[in-house]
Amino acid sequence: MAIYSHSRLEAFRNCPLGYKYQYIDGIKSDRDGIEAFMGSRAHETLEKLYRDLKLSKMNSEDELADHYNRIWEQNWHDNVFIVRKDYTAENYRETGERGIRDYYRRYAPFDQGKTAWIEQRVMIDLESSGKYSLQGFVDRLVDLGNGTYEVHDYKTSNALPSQEQLDRDRQLALYQLAVPEYFSDAERVELVWHYLVFDKELRSLRTEEQLAGLKRDVIALIIVIENTKEFEAKESALCEWCDYQDICPKRKHLFAVEALPPREFKQDDGVKLADRYVALKEEEKRVAEEIEEAKQELGEYAEQMGVENVRGSDAVLTVKKAEKLCFPPSKSPDRALLERVCRDLGRFEEVSILSTPRLSKIVAGCLWEEEELKELEPYITREEAIYIRKKKASKIEEPD
Repeated sequence: MAIYSHSRLEAFRNCPLGYKYQYIDGIKSDRDGIEAFMGSRAHETLEKLYRDLKLSKMNSEDELADHYNRIWEQNWHDNVFIVRKDYTAENYRETGERGIRDYYRRYAPFDQGKTAWIEQRVMIDLESSGKYSLQGFVDRLVDLGNGTYEVHDYKTSNALPSQEQLDRDRQLALYQLAVPEYFSDAERVELVWHYLVFDKELRSLRTEEQLAGLKRDVIALIIVIENTKEFEAKESALCEWCDYQDICPKRKHLFAVEALPPREFKQDDGVKLADRYVALKEEEKRVAEEIEEAKQELGEYAEQMGVENVRGSDAVLTVKKAEKLCFPPSKSPDRALLERVCRDLGRFEEVSILSTPRLSKIVAGCLWEEEELKELEPYITREEAIYIRKKKASKIEEPD
């Protein structure tokens, strides 16, 4: 049985193929997004703050900031990448330092309860048999006394969640499940997020009913994961930060050519083929518009001249005007209502799945009962359409 975690579950929800690469295939990556890099340094700095406090050492604000900057330099490597090209590594470093300083000023002298855990690994049983279990790492757990505990988490995200999003957040709620297993006096557990970039503290409480529902949901997700045979790539905004872009079928070519100089980019076979296809589709659209225009002009000409056949150099075109029946498009609300009418009439199978060409023939040929056809009328619009049939013309010999 695999050992699951919040991050592992999120990896599957975000992209099943990325999950497979990481947790099943075990493909390692040496790439590191700047946001994750900054977050790791902030976590390590606050870990030092509270570990030192447990041994009665109070770091000053400057000492803590200096530690953050020192481990930033020590851990920096060439494969740290920045997706948002408008920002530099220095922008991120300064943002992280500002978050550390703001946190220090808000909570010093750090006497808000007794720190019970710092970066503590916990195991969470989702049901009594132990078949479904998770592991996690709690940033910090605080004992406020009288059976009240707080699960703390540090975030360096540049976006603040809504209260509704916090109340649905799975990670800290899962950690809450572990607290009574380790502390028998735990009666109340509060979830606390520190959004360092905004100098904000956000909170949430979960009921026993919500926690029971969370267990069921997580077990259901684990079952889905373990029964998945085809792990497909799921495209989203997160793709830009993915460690597997160089092997993902949806991102591989994009990743390969994005760093090429302009001349090499234009010479790439894939780029040339894609450009050719787009150009042809644009030409197809232009030609289709010209064909429609020519069709209308032919219709007008045939009507003015009172003819049905129009002779060209190599073909004879038969031109006829007829009524065209138009039905609601497939995704419109009226389409669903029209389908219901056909079902109520017991006729749906004849046009299933609502074949509008077939329905046109039925209406035009009065193939259903008159009362039935009246039921369809609210969903029909009538347009004048021109139909052209081409046949080869006999060759005209030019005079000598």
